[in-house]
Amino acid sequence: MKIDALIIGGGPAGLTAADEFLRHGVRPLVIEASTQWGGIARTVRWQGHRVDIGGHRFFTKDASIQGRWQEWLGKDLLEVPRLSRIFYRGKYYPYPLKLPETVANFGLGQSVVALTSYLWAKARPVRPERSFEDWVTNRFGRHLYLTFFKAYTEKVWGMPCSEISADWAAQRIHGSASRQPFSGVFRRHKASSRSSRRSITPALARE
Repeated sequence: MKIDALIIGGGPAGLTAADEFLRHGVRPLVIEASTQWGGIARTVRWQGHRVDIGGHRFFTKDASIQGRWQEWLGKDLLEVPRLSRIFYRGKYYPYPLKLPETVANFGLGQSVVALTSYLWAKARPVRPERSFEDWVTNRFGRHLYLTFFKAYTEKVWGMPCSEISADWAAQRIHGSASRQPFSGVFRRHKASSRSSRRSITPALARE
């Protein structure tokens, strides 16, 4: 069979690319390293439990992308409340990080360290900004980077943050979190729109 395009990775992006090629008469071949499709969006069985490898919620401002997934999944694409939290040392932190909750959980000492680290990063940012580590440190400070971002990112993606590009970080991390993580010190946050508080997620696969 003639192959016109090679796609590496059978996650949502790779499968969407394959579908787009087919709609334009191009024959793709998708290569996936694991034995299951889905990339980090897949659910696997482990010791009798279902484990999500990565996030299963889906949010986009692009109507065409939304329509494509709605076409594929139909009634199995559910709209749910959007809530992200980080569980750290027995306490939940909202994500994007919010000052009142973060200070309450951290305590005064940790909060002073985090704020000092953030101000230092603003005064002396890493230049040139090449990696995920550089990007997050410049926007959150070294302390919050090491606390909330480094270990999780390296665990999920299987590579050091210093080897992940800064461009990738800009695409993945929520905009309001990266712009002013300590903005609550100086002003109130504006209320979130309804769309930012909702996301869609696939229903559990029927067996």
